[in-house]
This record gives sequence, C-alpha cells and structure tokens, in this order.
Amino acid sequence: MMLLSRLQERFSRLYETPTNYDIYDFLITDPIVANALSPKGVCANDERVLVSQSDDNLDISVFVNQRTLTQLSNDNPLVGLHDGNIDPFMLALEGVSHFQYLCWNASYDKSVTLLELELQAEVDKYVTVLSLLSDQGRAADAGSVHTRLFANVSYHDDLSGEDRERYHRANHYAGKYCRALNENFPHRSSQPRLLNELRRFYRLTQNEKIKRITANS
Repeated sequence: MMLLSRLQERFSRLYETPTNYDIYDFLITDPIVANALSPKGVCANDERVLVSQSDDNLDISVFVNQRTLTQLSNDNPLVGLHDGNIDPFMLALEGVSHFQYLCWNASYDKSVTLLELELQAEVDKYVTVLSLLSDQGRAADAGSVHTRLFANVSYHDDLSGEDRERYHRANHYAGKYCRALNENFPHRSSQPRLLNELRRFYRLTQNEKIKRITANS
C-alpha cells in the first residue's frame, strides 16, 4: 500500500471514520495542473486541497508535489521518522487529513469550515507523530513534539492576511488542545480514554471544537 493510502487508513482506524474513497484516485502531483485548477489568489504551496461544490456534488482534488512524494518514497517516515523527513511528511499528512475529513463529513451531509479543516489537521499531525515514534520504538517526548509543531512554525510569504490568520488560529487552538491531551492522558494505560476523546473531538463542529478547547484550557 502506498504512503498516502497508508496514512488514510491510519486515520480511518484511529477515528473510526471509514470512507469508500482512495486518495490516489483524487491526487494531482503536477504543480502546473494544480495551479491551473486553483482559484485566483490561492497560495502556490506544495500541498492543496481543491474543492468545488455544485448542487449535490462535491468535487475534490488533492495536490501534493511529486518531489515531496519522491522524497518520502526514498526516506519513508512510516519506517523511520526523523528531522530530515518530518517537514515533507507533515505536508503530505496535511493533504491526507483534509481529504479524509472532507470525505467522511460529506458522507453525513455535514458542512466543514476552512478553520475546522486546518484545526483538525494540526491535531492529526501531533497525534500521528507521537504514535509513529512509539511504533518505531523510540521515546516520544510529547513536549518536544509539541514545540516543534506548534511553537517553531512559520507561514508561506504569499499567504493572504485572511489565510495567515486562519492558520494562526488553527495552530493556536490545536496547540492548546494537544497540550491538554498530554496532561490528561500521560500514560498508555489511559489509551482507551484517549481514543474516545480523539474520536469525540473529530466529530465536533468548528464551534464545538473551539468551545471544548477553551473549556478545558
């Protein structure tokens, strides 16, 4: 199974959110094609999810630059995650997170906001990194991972003010939520409770997510 499908399967199992769609059927890897399909003014980054809705149809394309996929194929983070491959891995993971979240919510006719999409993706990154490090038999320092993902961040120079603010808010709220996860579920013995919390949070709307984060911080 290829990397993006394996990530999609991880999310499907983690959150108990199966879908009938494989991300590779919606994948674009050529930046020229992605730029042609992107609305005017969209930041030309190496990962984008393009969505178009008409009547009852939801059209989705996922762009992950081929050079990112090649790098991850040559240095597979699912086998060994490290400083040299974590950045392209987070890029690809974000695309899979967006795709899975959109497809699962669409199957229940639930609308999704851009902020909600970004917020969930930030949580997915944190949970996945800790899980992978544990699977690979390495001591997962939750504090260091949290700093890497939520403190040592920068944003694309071409982002609009509105987009930059949305990413900043998603990072802020996800950082608070993931810090609370670490405080409330510090031991593997609490894993069933942690899974219940993650699955419950996944199903909340944007406002419900923010309300839960604010109440528990």
